[in-house]
Amino acid sequence: MASQWRRDNDDGPADRSPHFFKIILPNAVQEGKLRIPDKFVQKFGVDLSDMAFLTIPNGRKWKVKLTQHAGGVWFQNGWSEFASSHGVAVGHLLVFKYEGNSQFHVLIFDATATEIDYTLDDELQVHRIEDDESDDSSVEIIKHFYRGEGSGSAHPKKDGGVAKNLVIANAFKSENPLFTVIMRPSYVNGKDRASLPQDIINYLPRDGFTKDYTKASILPVKLQIVDRLWPVKLYIYERSGGSSCVVSAGWSAFVRENSLQVGDVCVFELIMRDGVVLNVHIFKCQD
Repeated sequence: MASQWRRDNDDGPADRSPHFFKIILPNAVQEGKLRIPDKFVQKFGVDLSDMAFLTIPNGRKWKVKLTQHAGGVWFQNGWSEFASSHGVAVGHLLVFKYEGNSQFHVLIFDATATEIDYTLDDELQVHRIEDDESDDSSVEIIKHFYRGEGSGSAHPKKDGGVAKNLVIANAFKSENPLFTVIMRPSYVNGKDRASLPQDIINYLPRDGFTKDYTKASILPVKLQIVDRLWPVKLYIYERSGGSSCVVSAGWSAFVRENSLQVGDVCVFELIMRDGVVLNVHIFKCQD
């Protein structure tokens, strides 16, 4: 077991805190999973169980299931919740420090290469879970993966049109706050809701919110394209894992009437704070 910690040079010191980093690309956001680098898996995979534990600097711990497919090992079930709770978006950089036994410490940097502010509240223990939950069969699957017994080979997904579209959208500049959202299947399939970046909460007015039975804070806003307005509502949820913002109650009409499709990019520009209006710039995916 100890030999797995050795570097390629057997005479070198044991590497007890290996790191890797991941830049968040459009497919990671759309598919709700993140691939662990193959080289890391080849070196340390025998130490991984089917459940990983991600700890952020404020001490909160998250449980994320590891899966093996497409020739690789992925953070999957639970990853979307972790990412959305911390506003992880395309262009963000995450640094993973491995502490052994499927335990990772994670630092999150936004698109400006600045470390984010981690939400801190009085319920730090909420996401702490028993570290001994695992499925031995899943452990064996991961072991087989890097013994070379897995079938198939990895072929990175070429999301050409989406990635190119995102570059164009990110080139849009304004003196007003901007928030970028890639359209996922769940945003355009009639469920009348889409998640907005967590940072938008910092720019919203303090007044004008109401509460409902879900304990969400609700703010009426308008989405604008040219001279047309669509009334919607923002729902702000305060949970132990952090805040989240969802646009609903009119979102499906906006999607339908603007023919939004998966892969389209919407840039929301906050142009008013009293009677909030979000000017929406739509960048159509050409795929």
